[in-house]
Amino acid sequence: MSEWTIALGALVLLLSLASAALLSRWYVALNGAHRAAPAAEETTPLATLLRPQEVPANDIGWCPVERQDRLHAYYSDGRQCWTCRTFTSAGGAS
Repeated sequence: MSEWTIALGALVLLLSLASAALLSRWYVALNGAHRAAPAAEETTPLATLLRPQEVPANDIGWCPVERQDRLHAYYSDGRQCWTCRTFTSAGGAS
């Protein structure tokens, strides 16, 4: 092979790669795949997620709904029955 045919082959290869790159960008632009996903409607900031949360203390207490002693989660503003999920405020009946 002569140097001229090698150079011509390299030129054809370079042009085919360039045209493939252009065609792939054109295809992506048409179907919208290059666009970013829409932002989430409701997002929670990381600082809110990492904020210290109240940890409940568990103990047996009278459940007014079931009318018997059940395990409750005690919070600063009241307690919640683990069985029926009823919340009783701190000022309410115990």
